[in-house]
Amino acid sequence: MERKSVRTGYLLLLPSVILIAALIVYPAVNTIYQSFFDIRTQTAALGPKFVGMKNYIRAFHDEHFWDTMWWTIAFTGVSVFIELIIGLGLALVMKKNIPGQGIIRTAILVPWAIPTVVSGIIWTQFFSQNGMVNYIMRVMKLTESPLNWLGNEWLARLSILVADIWKNTPYMSLLLLSGLLTISADYYEAAQLDGAGKWQQFKCITLPLIKSTMSVTVLFRIISAMRVYDLIVAMTGGGPAGRTETVSMYAVNTYFTYGNTGYGATLSVLMLLLSVVISLFFVDSLKTRGSV
Repeated sequence: MERKSVRTGYLLLLPSVILIAALIVYPAVNTIYQSFFDIRTQTAALGPKFVGMKNYIRAFHDEHFWDTMWWTIAFTGVSVFIELIIGLGLALVMKKNIPGQGIIRTAILVPWAIPTVVSGIIWTQFFSQNGMVNYIMRVMKLTESPLNWLGNEWLARLSILVADIWKNTPYMSLLLLSGLLTISADYYEAAQLDGAGKWQQFKCITLPLIKSTMSVTVLFRIISAMRVYDLIVAMTGGGPAGRTETVSMYAVNTYFTYGNTGYGATLSVLMLLLSVVISLFFVDSLKTRGSV
């Protein structure tokens, strides 16, 4: 009977395994395979040419690749950090039993529910020459003429960060709220009896008990932010002069727009490796905390 149960279990898992292999494993292996070849649309009739590690060597000497990599890392670090701080604050607000709590939670989560491309278009209008941001700045007399937010490198990057923080902070707050709701009210009642203030309760009870949730939340957001694509395409298209182009955008453009399949695959593999390293770091960190 036990053997039959085990066999039945494996048979039930088989469709999922096949689906994962078809949708995840095969594309990943095929991309790694393509990265060792010179494959171009212009010379497709000649077939792929094996070049070994040349594409990877090219990437390490490619200035634009490093520009996109540093911008991707900076974007990820700044956006995730700010989203974590604001998201935790919003999660604390959503946890409170106050009148209109349902409306407050819905209002907070609305930006996350809006499709990313639509969010990008909305913020493009806000940051346009005649948009709301320039209007407010002129009313407050912070500038005499409208700023070219999406045409200047640093202003465009700032605009993208603002849009991303607005879009993804609710996601962070929702995950953090799930961690806050697991904390028993008994801890806070005991702390109050001992004379602990709100800040002491937050520092000594809330933060330690949601560290694991915070780590998982940050991991998910880092991986998501590292592959940002549609928001930037909708807002700047990677401009001005490619200064807001991320590694994901560079890989897609190289693969499809420029028709250099081999080098585009190489950029994708490097991005995959970076994501794996970050994931392993966080998993190891969680294991270490769990064993302490």
